[in-house]
Amino acid sequence: MKKAIGLFLCIISLILSCERDDICSLETPTTPRLIIDFLNTSDLSSPKNVASLVVKGVGDNTTILEDYRAVNSSQVILPLKTNENSTQFILYKDAEIADDGTISEGNDDMITITYTREDVFVSRACGYKTIFKDVAIQFESDTDNWIQVVLPINDNQSIEDETTTHFNIFH
Repeated sequence: MKKAIGLFLCIISLILSCERDDICSLETPTTPRLIIDFLNTSDLSSPKNVASLVVKGVGDNTTILEDYRAVNSSQVILPLKTNENSTQFILYKDAEIADDGTISEGNDDMITITYTREDVFVSRACGYKTIFKDVAIQFESDTDNWIQVVLPINDNQSIEDETTTHFNIFH
């Protein structure tokens, strides 16, 4: 009987001492994405849509980003690689996507985003998120670039959240 009471007291004390598991809420900020606004080169403060914009990853991820499949948009939100110090995308203007998923037309410009990564602890349930510091964007020059200028919003641009624009692309 004493053993049963002792076992019962041990089980009750274990139950009472345990905390409920943390749950990572959907509102908890995680690894942020890069936000780029497209602006008009004639009126530097005026947003300008990119007609039939298609965004495609380069390297390990060569797929078309689902949110950017021949859309008219004045902004893109791009995921950055958390295991490398650079990410590349091809941005197509006036693009068409064929039935087989290939891009059949359009003016393409490749951008390379370079950065340093820093892992920041969020919580026990959510783990770590990566923030990006010293972010820079270069675009490859060719004979028919539609991207004219890329400018960061701040010197030594960092990406720590998704609440504001990080770069402007003038076209």
